Amino acid sequence: MTILAALLLSAAPAPAVDPACAIAEPWTSWSQSGQAKAGAQVLGAPVLILGKPVTATLTPADYVQFASAPGKGAKVGYGGLFTLSVKVAGRIGIGLDGPAWVDVVTGTKAQASVEHGHGEPCSGIRKIVWFDLPAGRHVVQIAGSKAEAIRVMVADKLANQPVR
Repeated sequence: MTILAALLLSAAPAPAVDPACAIAEPWTSWSQSGQAKAGAQVLGAPVLILGKPVTATLTPADYVQFASAPGKGAKVGYGGLFTLSVKVAGRIGIGLDGPAWVDVVTGTKAQASVEHGHGEPCSGIRKIVWFDLPAGRHVVQIAGSKAEAIRVMVADKLANQPVR
């Protein structure tokens, strides 16, 4: 990749979010910009960092070697893989800006989702899927996206919340 191409990718605009939109914690950094190419296999898949959104370029799903059989839409559209390290067990949400299936795999076992929701209508967050994850390394799988790119962010439910 040329230096100019790298600079253009890193300068990609953040998604359009209504400035009057008050995005609630832990999603307040949703409008920050970042780029990634989702992995087609676990080895070498990019890392998702809590609170750091990325617009991910996906791969045709037929070419993705999923860590575990994805839920719906595995071989339809586009998909990709990321890794995620969780230091302390907790409720972790994965937000997407478009329709797609998202799974979290620990070892070879897909984790059951515990909650589903949406971002505020003005936020651009189409869906949020929550998982109770143990500490350790996980694989985040995206499958069934009709679009070749999708915005993704991982957040800790308790991030930036007042201590009670």
